[in-house]
Amino acid sequence: MAEKDPKESALLAAELVALYTLAERQLLSGITRILKRAPATLQGLQAAMPQIRTLARQITARLIYTSNPLAAKMITAAVNEGAQDAIGAVGKALERVPRAQRPIIPGVDMVAGGGTPPPPRGKALSAGEDDFFNFSMPHGERSANAIRADIESELADVRFRITRLPDDVYKFIAPHGGIYQVLANGVTPAQAQAMAWRVFTASGVTGFTDKLGRDWALSSYVEMAVRTAATRAYNASHLARMHAMGVHYFSVPDDGHPCPYCLPWQHRVLTDGVIANPVMHVDATIAQATAAGLFHPNCKHVLIPVFAGITVLGEPQTWTPELNEAYQLTQKQRRLELEVRKAKRSLEYAIDPDAQKLATADVRKAQKRVREFVAATGLNRQSRREQIDLTDPRIKLPTPIR
Repeated sequence: MAEKDPKESALLAAELVALYTLAERQLLSGITRILKRAPATLQGLQAAMPQIRTLARQITARLIYTSNPLAAKMITAAVNEGAQDAIGAVGKALERVPRAQRPIIPGVDMVAGGGTPPPPRGKALSAGEDDFFNFSMPHGERSANAIRADIESELADVRFRITRLPDDVYKFIAPHGGIYQVLANGVTPAQAQAMAWRVFTASGVTGFTDKLGRDWALSSYVEMAVRTAATRAYNASHLARMHAMGVHYFSVPDDGHPCPYCLPWQHRVLTDGVIANPVMHVDATIAQATAAGLFHPNCKHVLIPVFAGITVLGEPQTWTPELNEAYQLTQKQRRLELEVRKAKRSLEYAIDPDAQKLATADVRKAQKRVREFVAATGLNRQSRREQIDLTDPRIKLPTPIR
């Protein structure tokens, strides 16, 4: 069976992530070249800082003019896909109902029974356009515009973080060089600088520190932020379209990848706000479910319509020790994959032969731990997630930022 083609928004999201991943790689490789040419002393590092700052500013400037339009296109595509898929979801939910007994819902007669959903007839999402759907839904447009503003703000924060990179490099490396210049421990300043740079590159360009104090590498953070924004835009548009068609009850299906935050809400009945006299049992509002963990970052759940007396939902599930054990194994696998990426990054940007030798050994050890883990647990090895650039074979990296 052929793999289903990815949606346009998913392709745009992958291209946006690739753009920042490429920028990260060019930053690290550029700084590596600068440090290799500079004397391995505090004075040499100070002399190299203007070149590093210039490199960071050049890459950041090019990101500004490339990533903002790409982010806007991604959100617009997700909005259009959400609106179109909502019609198909409502039509599918009514397939078992005789045509004469179906409620009159604009656009659904074309898809109930297995047809192809028509494309949204409203204008593309952009500032100043009021005709979001063929029947206007202002709150949907406002939501999507807000999400687009959010992701552009997120990316602006990351770009600001990149401009601070030279100072971080200096603060990280300078103390090591200074210490080893005054201590008689057999380690030269050049070796000390190489050791500090190896640790720095293993962590990648830090793009974000969350409220728990965890540092995210730029590429990992951008991937999470971009894909989450696209999903939010899709769901906001999906909800707005169904709401406009008179659908007031919703649920989320089993996506096959249970996590402790989403599983309690699968097959539950949700509403978009409080309904005074509900026609069926309601478990919570969408806002309450979201506050409790549904639609968390990287969540892939989508709302589906629920019709009283028509929709048959599965039994709600509770989080069990067995599910928790399986979930923790997937999280451990991700941590092991991250260690492989860190080791590969250290190898790629090794500043001297000793650092290269150590990094090569680290790569082999990290890959061995992954092989042993998947062999012991039966989980599938995700080779893509072990690559420095999280390579997706369907995506080509954009033109290098020069």
